[in-house]
Amino acid sequence: MAAVIHPNPTGLDDPAPGGWLETGLPEPAAFDRRHFRDVLLWATDHDVSDVTIQAGNFVFVERFGRLAPATRRRWSAAETYQCAQEIYGANADSQLGSGKDIDCSYEIRRGRHDLARYRINLTAARAPLERGLEITIRTIPTTPPPLASLQLPADLRDNLIFEQGLVLITGPTGSGKTTLLGAIIRELLEQPHSHRKIITYEAPIEFVYDFVARPHALIAQHEIGVHLPSFAAGVRNSLRRKPMVTLVGEARDAETIDAMILAAQTGHLVYTTVHTNSVPETLTRLVEPFPVQEREGRLAGLLEALRCIVTQRLVRTTDGRRAPAREYLHFTAAEKEALANAPYRHLVGVARRLVREQGRPLAADLDELHAAGRISAAAWHQFREVGTPLDPPVAGSEPHGR
Repeated sequence: MAAVIHPNPTGLDDPAPGGWLETGLPEPAAFDRRHFRDVLLWATDHDVSDVTIQAGNFVFVERFGRLAPATRRRWSAAETYQCAQEIYGANADSQLGSGKDIDCSYEIRRGRHDLARYRINLTAARAPLERGLEITIRTIPTTPPPLASLQLPADLRDNLIFEQGLVLITGPTGSGKTTLLGAIIRELLEQPHSHRKIITYEAPIEFVYDFVARPHALIAQHEIGVHLPSFAAGVRNSLRRKPMVTLVGEARDAETIDAMILAAQTGHLVYTTVHTNSVPETLTRLVEPFPVQEREGRLAGLLEALRCIVTQRLVRTTDGRRAPAREYLHFTAAEKEALANAPYRHLVGVARRLVREQGRPLAADLDELHAAGRISAAAWHQFREVGTPLDPPVAGSEPHGR
């Protein structure tokens, strides 16, 4: 059944002004495990990216960047905690009560070759008169899409797979980083002459590759906090297992970054994600966790290992969906030399120039989408200044601190 938005009913408990989404599911008077699972399966089948359950509120879903309530009844705090126990187990209450949030995955098997998967965060929150909870559920396609289906530019697609080195996929939360990485790993598995051993370290595991043909490749997936204590421990673990490819879910601290660079320098192909908005910002973000006196040396090691940085955003389109806009730079010997020879304080400026001259700035994709009528003028203005500018900035026009 197609998702239909109805206008608001009248009364005290009206949903948000946009109305609610009609799921066609009968709502029980109290939390019901089967109904919860049916809501998640409905979300998977109707292009819903996220489901949010808050104590004392309607269940909200997000489709193509827009929020709408999907239930006509508010869930109580008790029901929300029952839902947490269904997802995580009986000790969910004690962990949340101790001030810790919970990251995990959840699966619903619908058939032998049909598995619905979800990435979940449970966080205690304020609620009127009682202990509250918010459950954020992200739908995950079981199998990542083929790389060819993402319609990447040819020069980008040809520079995502190497024998060794470091490839960074960056962007904010919900920008499709995991989908792009999953498609790359699928491509590596499906190549008939791959002969690659792949190890992933994720928090939590999102895509799985159970139904991907891999005639001459191996993959082992590990969940941080379940199989190993940290990303840094994962990278060190990989060095003892002779992988050809290592995927690290996120580069978030000095120990992990240091281990990844070492792995990339010693013959491994390493993929990871970073929460940054542009190629120049990524370079500085990866050396900022180190002491100031070490940053230039760390930058040299990073540049030696780097092969490609891709920054991605999802922009709402005029048809109510979303389209990717990307910025990228391939790091050849010439780009590395230009960056290595630049004074550290000029690193961002040199990187911006290289993206404009040798790579592709985010503004170029946005300009193409706007010219084709796929994004509005408002969206074009909103995102165009996020990444590397398309044209060199006018002297003195940049804000202080950039």
